[in-house]
Amino acid sequence: MDVKAVIDTRRKGEPEIALFIVSFILIGIGIAMSYSASAIFAERVFGDSLYFLKRQLLWCCLGFFIMMIVQHIDYRYYQHYTRIMLLFTMVTLILVLIPGIGITVKGSSRWLGYSPLQFQPSELVKLFVVIYFAKVFSYDNHREINVLQLLLPLLVVGIFFLLIMLQPDFGTAINLAIISVVLLFVSGFPLMYMIGLALLSVPMFYLLIYQVEYRRQRILAFFDPWSDRFGKGYHIIQSFIAFKLGGMLGAGLGSGTQKIKRLPEPHTDFIYAVIAEEAGLLGTFSILILYLLFFYFGVKIALKAPDEYGRLLAMGLTLLITVQAFLNISVVIGLLPTTGIPLPFISYGGSSLLVNMMATGILLNISKYREVVPRDIKFDKEVLV
Repeated sequence: MDVKAVIDTRRKGEPEIALFIVSFILIGIGIAMSYSASAIFAERVFGDSLYFLKRQLLWCCLGFFIMMIVQHIDYRYYQHYTRIMLLFTMVTLILVLIPGIGITVKGSSRWLGYSPLQFQPSELVKLFVVIYFAKVFSYDNHREINVLQLLLPLLVVGIFFLLIMLQPDFGTAINLAIISVVLLFVSGFPLMYMIGLALLSVPMFYLLIYQVEYRRQRILAFFDPWSDRFGKGYHIIQSFIAFKLGGMLGAGLGSGTQKIKRLPEPHTDFIYAVIAEEAGLLGTFSILILYLLFFYFGVKIALKAPDEYGRLLAMGLTLLITVQAFLNISVVIGLLPTTGIPLPFISYGGSSLLVNMMATGILLNISKYREVVPRDIKFDKEVLV
């Protein structure tokens, strides 16, 4: 009889305060920079320079409240409600596609709700998929890996991927795919399985990327942005210019010029370029260090988690935030083609901020627990042998 199946042998302690501090430093930077990047645009369009700041602060307060609740909920409870989570997100992803229910902005139908509380269900999908994968691949017998074990989780991710693509939201869909693959690798699937999966996905990505005109143009602009410097390559070139203008120390908070009708979405997708211009390389390297610290403390929590589910869940949540940060920064500095992926904690956007704070809350809860055998439990030596 497995003692741990009937007795909770975990020891509860204090959460990883360092992770909390790093998260709120990033959030504080995000509030300051989203205001700096959006104030002029907000004044011109809405007649209120604080328009985006007030909404971001509202989401920050809501996120903090939810994070405080979540960090007191035992992380093991979530594995009992994965079906409800997946069903809920699937329904909401379908609702955003229905005219009159989903909110369409710039040709994409991605939001539900009413301003200023508009929520993007695709952000929640990433969190729930991490919880689902942690449950599925944390069973004791999951080491006996076979192809059939991959089918159901991949089918679930595939359905979400297609629903997100229909919005369309290519950046979030790719982010979901990358996180899913990384979690498969972390959970122990053989490298040959991963290579086979990658080869099978090549035709699909060819159809989704290269056969779609505007995405193909983004790929071509990525390889040579100066070939169409006033067309498809304009935005990434403006990002490069922001880094050049910022130099080592930057022009100062609020003094950047690239955010004025040059950078695309300066307060969301390209906010890292605004930071580069106004805070310089020193500011951008500081942001990188903060994300590396978040990754370090997240991995530390995962390694010290008392059970396999906790380890995989903590690793997944850490990757959920740091992989997205890597993708956003890589796009801004020209290492990847342009995709619409916000910078975690920093970019303007209530849905992204709320989900990231929920993920941090769960990480803080996992960090409270350590594996320890209670002194009053005695084992038979013959059974242990």
